[in-house]
Amino acid sequence: MQQLQLVAYGEPSDVIELNRVPEPALGQEDVLVSMEAAPINPSDFMLVRGIYHVRPAFPFPVGAEGVGRVIQTGSKVDGALRGRRVLILPTYEQGTWADQVVVPVRNVVPTSDDADPLQLSMIGVNPATAYLLLKRYASLMPGDWIGQTAANSAMGQYILKLAKLAGVKTLNIVRREEAAEQVRRLGGDRVVLQGDNLAKDIEEALHGKKLSLVLDTLGGSPVGELGKSLKRGGSVVIYAMDSGQIPAFSPKHFIFLGLSLHGFWLGDWMRNAPRTEIQEIYQKLGDLVADGSLSAEVEHVYPLERFKEAFEQSLKSNRSGKILFKFGAH
Repeated sequence: MQQLQLVAYGEPSDVIELNRVPEPALGQEDVLVSMEAAPINPSDFMLVRGIYHVRPAFPFPVGAEGVGRVIQTGSKVDGALRGRRVLILPTYEQGTWADQVVVPVRNVVPTSDDADPLQLSMIGVNPATAYLLLKRYASLMPGDWIGQTAANSAMGQYILKLAKLAGVKTLNIVRREEAAEQVRRLGGDRVVLQGDNLAKDIEEALHGKKLSLVLDTLGGSPVGELGKSLKRGGSVVIYAMDSGQIPAFSPKHFIFLGLSLHGFWLGDWMRNAPRTEIQEIYQKLGDLVADGSLSAEVEHVYPLERFKEAFEQSLKSNRSGKILFKFGAH
């Protein structure tokens, strides 16, 4: 089997190798999955550079999430799973940038046979994070407003679409006019460009409305500007650190409006949530993908052999969609 392996920390193309490895023995509670598709996420590159919370021993099989079909089952695994399409959960116990993967059965969830495998492969990280962000930190009702940064990213697209399904309005910050057009086309209610007039543009876009929730992936000043428009008791949630900048807030808004600041990492939820909750949420997200309600734009797919091209494309700041690996003849 072919597998991308991390051999040291550094820049992805320098420290990841495509190696042929022997198929590991299948444990009693393992399944062997023939991969169909696996996305490349910013958090994968953070891990590769040694700045993620997960710091593995080398060589380490990379790739957090993906989708494939079970082709073998361990002796203690229900044989009915053989032939089923499954999501591989992002627990970092296995690497999905490989043509075949041995996975503990606890780390897979059966999913739709009819949905697009490219879209299904992306459910593990971003849609699950978006779903939990919208559910955990505010009791959102139809007509409520939320604000988010980097709204044209795949994560931003999932937040936007899940909010829309719930009747929640979105104020979306982006950095380029092309990105603004993309977010409007995807159904964003208000879109503002990040720049010197951001505070005024936010105020005009909301037209007197207040935000219940602010979701941030960038840090810096944009999240602070959104925070000024939160209603009393509102929440800010930081779920990534794409720019590396410290979020810039004025303490007075937290003091006088009773705002709260939270950090969210999907890995904590994965470790602590009951299996029934994990399975229920991923099956719900899979159903939304299957009926066409939930998706993110895909810019390009690559075979595993062209991984350096895939990395180069994925690291570009002006991408129009996600970069994924697609395997075999699926």
